[in-house]
Amino acid sequence: MAKRDFQKLSLRLRIEAKHKAQQQAVLVPWRRLAESAETYVGWHIFGLWVRAIVECADELPEIVRSALDARCPGFLEREGRQREERLREQPLVWQSLEEWVSSHHFGDAKEKGWFDAVMYYAYANLRTEQAWSLWERTKEAWHSSRPARWPTLEEWTAHVIGTPSLTQTGSEKARAVEALARVDPKRLQQAVSGSLESRAFALWLACVSQPDQALGELAMRELHDHCPSFLAASGPELLWGRSLFSRLVGFGEAEWRAAARVERWEAALRYQVAHHPRLHRLVHYVHRCQDEWLHASPHPYPSFADWLRGADEYFVLPVA
Repeated sequence: MAKRDFQKLSLRLRIEAKHKAQQQAVLVPWRRLAESAETYVGWHIFGLWVRAIVECADELPEIVRSALDARCPGFLEREGRQREERLREQPLVWQSLEEWVSSHHFGDAKEKGWFDAVMYYAYANLRTEQAWSLWERTKEAWHSSRPARWPTLEEWTAHVIGTPSLTQTGSEKARAVEALARVDPKRLQQAVSGSLESRAFALWLACVSQPDQALGELAMRELHDHCPSFLAASGPELLWGRSLFSRLVGFGEAEWRAAARVERWEAALRYQVAHHPRLHRLVHYVHRCQDEWLHASPHPYPSFADWLRGADEYFVLPVA
């Protein structure tokens, strides 16, 4: 297969996987999905710690054995002594542990058809990328010089969080990881939440407004409550359209983006917002509202608070 054909195939498969994951994502409330993906990231970091040590050790070290017994009771005994002896083989330690974790801790997601969505958001998480980069660098370093002692899981996790760059540079993820070191995690979380709220407000306006028509009384009242300075700078009559939508989003995020730009962590903010499950759910909910309201508009339209509550609780029951 030619390189160009392989690249096209790889791109198509990634697009198909993303589409499948996003279809599955709406089968569960986004908060539960986000929590499950975050939990999977933690298991992924654990798995790479096990893999890094087992691939380098002559036998299964006690530090790994104890961690597996505590976190994965029954894993070592499931196939007896033969399984334990074969754990040092790279494909088995990774695949076996990954299979055990997915079946024991994500069985509900697998049974109800949204495990691919968990995987999608877990692999979009920057911590996952940091963990892989740490594993690659550790494998190379330990191949040259075996450590005097194995790192604890807590030490490994701290190293993951402190990994300042990826092995593959120049990508969107690589720039975002480099920016993580320049911002306090809680501050970044506040910026992401504020940006998502801003986008949610603009998306709500898209639901309750008509293209090229003046904003209604409810929209103007909510604008006055949420963005009085924007309203004051925009004149007495506003026509809904793409331009107004973009201006609202930019206005709502301006303060955070300005700080992020000056302090050089804008890449992290931009990435976290773009890949957040709440944003994807909001967009899906907008399409759902617009499709339903095309046939029967609600009277009255929901307030922004009511609409956002509905969006955050929204999911689709799987077809029996």
